Amino acid sequence: MPKIPQHDAHHIVFGAGLIGSYLGACLLKAGQVVSLYAKQAQINALSEQYVVADYKGNQFEVKNLPHFVTRSSVDMLHDKADVLWLTVKCHALETVVDELKACIDEQTIIICCQNGVATHKPIKRAFPHNKVIRAMVSFNVVKDDSGRYHRGSQGTLTLEVISGLEVTIKWMVSQLASALLPVAITHQMDNLQWAKLQLNLGNAVNALVEVPVKEMLQDRRYRLVIALLMDELLKVTKKQKITLPKITNLPNKWVPVIMRLPNFAFRILARHTLFIDPLVRSSMYWDLVADKNTEVDFINGKVIEEAVKLDISAPGNRLITALIKKRELGKTDKKVDILKRFDSLLKAHK
Repeated sequence: MPKIPQHDAHHIVFGAGLIGSYLGACLLKAGQVVSLYAKQAQINALSEQYVVADYKGNQFEVKNLPHFVTRSSVDMLHDKADVLWLTVKCHALETVVDELKACIDEQTIIICCQNGVATHKPIKRAFPHNKVIRAMVSFNVVKDDSGRYHRGSQGTLTLEVISGLEVTIKWMVSQLASALLPVAITHQMDNLQWAKLQLNLGNAVNALVEVPVKEMLQDRRYRLVIALLMDELLKVTKKQKITLPKITNLPNKWVPVIMRLPNFAFRILARHTLFIDPLVRSSMYWDLVADKNTEVDFINGKVIEEAVKLDISAPGNRLITALIKKRELGKTDKKVDILKRFDSLLKAHK
């Protein structure tokens, strides 16, 4: 059985990109022992400056750097992880299993921080003797012009509570929760992941329109596309009898309604219910910029997959997925006119 982490517990953040680096700094701020497993270029950048901040003005500068680990140096890791935070993308999970083996033993708690629904299953299969839980990261992190890792939106880090880890998870929350990192717990992670998936459906739209999320949401035409994608998900969850917990200030079923409001009404309501920093762009946008594969199969593709099982039509999510796939393969111009591509679907949806 895993031991209850204490201040001398060893946390390894595996895949320390934007989210992982932000999380690592917050763990250090909480007095934990931290190693970051990352690419050498990322380690070089963090060694020069390691500062995290948020949209409320909170900031923490990491002066005592964590232990850095790369694929080539993992064999020299002195201590296995008590807690391993897995922050790689969904499609990388099965490919990192062998690397993870060098970082953990059977007492290690593995926390999967991926998008999507139940995407942690490959890790559970690979490590059946470990406690594997999920974490939902409902905020966005960007690296700003000054090199800080900046949390640019509202949201919490929510940890899943499972049998045998109740005390451990509650202890971790008490240690980690701060102004920079709001932390919560849930006993219904599947439902929570579906609720976040609904909000993440707009990531693909943002990736293709190539403007910050806040600017995109100020244009009703783009909001209509996102509302269409959300409606298809809500049909799936309704037929599956999944109750979606509220992770914004609005019930999930009302989000597409709000998206369809005229611009002036949306801006008034969003001012009181939604904060998004002007810097924020979706992670899918950054993946396309870096010529990386995106997580579209685990987000919009998940809606398509479940809709097929339930004999529900999901043409909007099919179209946006196809457009992202073409961009990944370099078969479309960098700026896709999604409004033109969605015109007939939006007319039919009225």
